[in-house]
Parts: sequence; structure tokens; C-alpha cells
Amino acid sequence: MTTAPTVRGWCPGLHTPMQAADGWLVRVRPPLGRLSAPQAHTIARAARTHGNGLIELTSRGNLQLRGLTPDSARAFARDMADAGLASTDAATEARRGLLLSPLAGIDPGAAPDAPAIIKALDATLAGAETLRGLPAKFVIAVECGGYVPAGTLRADIVVRAQGAGWLVVCGARALPCPAAAIAPTVLALAHALAGLGGRPLRDPALGMRAFASLGQCAATQAAPATTAHAPCLAGPLPGHATGAVLPPGPMAAGLLDAVAQWSVQAGNGHMRIAPLRAIIFEDCATFEDCTTAPPLPGLITQPDDPRLRISACIGTRGCGCAARDVIADADLLAPDLPPETTLHVSGCPKGCAHPAPADITLVAQVDGYGLCPHGRAADTPVDNGLSLAQIQHIMRDWPRNLTTPRNGRTQPA
Repeated sequence: MTTAPTVRGWCPGLHTPMQAADGWLVRVRPPLGRLSAPQAHTIARAARTHGNGLIELTSRGNLQLRGLTPDSARAFARDMADAGLASTDAATEARRGLLLSPLAGIDPGAAPDAPAIIKALDATLAGAETLRGLPAKFVIAVECGGYVPAGTLRADIVVRAQGAGWLVVCGARALPCPAAAIAPTVLALAHALAGLGGRPLRDPALGMRAFASLGQCAATQAAPATTAHAPCLAGPLPGHATGAVLPPGPMAAGLLDAVAQWSVQAGNGHMRIAPLRAIIFEDCATFEDCTTAPPLPGLITQPDDPRLRISACIGTRGCGCAARDVIADADLLAPDLPPETTLHVSGCPKGCAHPAPADITLVAQVDGYGLCPHGRAADTPVDNGLSLAQIQHIMRDWPRNLTTPRNGRTQPA
């Protein structure tokens, strides 16, 4: 039996905290995804002062702090504004929700004009005071190619490097666009989508309608198909960068302090808080061995670690909807995860940690787990009430296809 999830109706932000089982949640969006060592120390100190000292990295490159109160959340927002990490205006902060390719401006194989485009787009969105009415989870992404391929980032509007030029992708349509026109084009599209009241990520037909409202439909083309797998961001990366990934679950504020210190010792004192729960350390060429992983227990630094292919929410440690401690269960299941197989362990059918399908999706129930092979947490499980031992047995001989379960137990095809 599955615990019925509670729909909160919004995503937590810096100025819009959301209540969870362990207190209020807030999120910090480092400007342009970049964080200095002093700013990281400030966040760690604020996590201990205003919350419970736990920090999560989200799939969209944000930092989420836990265990705050309504009063401490307001104090935390002031601290972030003072540190140059946020706007004091809630509407401005909400508009700047960009999802950025983590190696923009670092990877020599990426589009060289990406940093200028990102800055122009951020400034345009920050100043767009008339832009209202977009859904809370609406997001705009910039993909600049290179090591992080096209299709890695999922967003409602995607600015994507294509050969020597750029595409603005919205739903199922794409508009070739010169670099200088990208920011005004994206802003016009966002205004159009606000009027349509939907998200192209969920309804691809909205892209055609939005371009049509701008008189640009005839200039568009079919959005290019993307089958990209998420690149590994743990270990050495192009452009003398080094990456580390947070395993499922939050990190203690002390680990962020250690991360900040290592960024000064081995790099230029700056890091990227990247999508896919990664931290990218910039300019590690001066480190005595830039191929050496950061000595930071608690982070994934080896590209063959199976936890890189696991998604899990906070579970019963911080969510009243969850039926199990999915972080502990995911850690126990990691050694049995087959190669090149993805696993999503969800505390409830909402699937907050990974809305997309996974090879193996497990949904916590009061009497075990429901199994959704090649599916999402919201799908109907093919089997229910599975124990961890039964799941381990299934994973050790994971079939590509499954038949209808017999006597309540999944059978290989």
C-alpha cells in the first residue's frame, strides 16, 4: 500500500519557503551557478545558524537548506542578499531561474560565446518586471555543447548551441537565432507562454503556439531529437576542472566548508553548483596532480561509483509523505545496481527527486516497495510489497523485460 502524497502547490525558493516534516525549506540559486569560497562558507554558517545544518544539492543546480522556521527563513534570505547570492526582491529572484551547462566558459569544446549569452539572458530576465504568470517550476536552460551534450538539460525553453550557431527550443519547435537576439527572443517567448498558462516541457504543442503568437512560426524547424545520457561529472573534466557529486541525501554544513577550503587549495577559489547534484571546481591546473580526486569524504569523486546512477528523495528524514528512509535503502542497494542501469528510489508516488523514467523505479509503501520497471514513480507498479532482499535478488539478475507478476512476485520474461 502506498502513502498518499500531499501536493504543496509550489516549489520552495529563497523568498517562498515551504514547510516539510523537519521544518521549512529554502533554496539558494548562486548567480550564474557560480559560488566563491567565502560565499560557500557563508551558506554553511547560515545553515547552522538558521536551520538544522543540512544542505541538499538539487537537480537544477540549487542549494536547498532544511530545518528553518518562518522567522529564521527571513533572516537567512537577508544573509544571502548581503553575501551577493540573491536579490532582495522576490519577483526578481524568481525570474532568474536559469539552468546552465556546468562547464560553460570552461570547456574548450563548448560554444565560446556561451558566457556572454548567459550574462545577457540573466540581466534581461532580472529586469523584466512585466514578466508574470509563469508556473512555479518553469525553467529556462542554456546548453553550450562540448563535454555536456545537447539534451542533458530538460527545460521549458532551451537555448542550445548548434554547430556554429544557436537554437531557441520551445516544445517541439526550434528557432535558429543569432547570439545577439537570444535574450530578447527568450523573453518574448516567456511572455507568450505566461499568456498561454502552460509548460512546454509537459505539453510540446505549446511551443508552436508560442512561436505563432510572435509571428515566428514559419521560421521555426522541428526541435532536434536528443538521446543524450547525462555525462559523468565526477573526476577530471575538460578545461582543468574537477568535479564531485553528492550522493543521495543531504550533506552537513561542515562538508560545504571543506569543499570551499579545497577550492582555494586546488583551484581558483570558485566552484559551480551544477545540475545533476554536482560541484565543479574551477582551474585545478595548478594543483600538484589535477587528476587526483578531492579528498572529501561524503562526496562521489570516482566516475565508476554506482551511486552516480541513483536518485532518491529525502524520505522519512524530512518528508511527511514518505513511507520509508529511502536514502538508507538506496545506499544499501547501490552495490547490486547493474552496470549502465539507473535507479530511482522514491518516498512516494510524486517522484520529486527524479520526475523522468528510470530503468528501475522503486516507490516506498508501508509494507515494502512497489516496482515500476522503465517507468516513473507515478506509474502503476507491476509488483508491490517487495522487501529489500527481494529487490536485491531482482537487481542481481535484472531482466530487460518483465512479464505480469505471478503470485505477487516479478518474473523475468
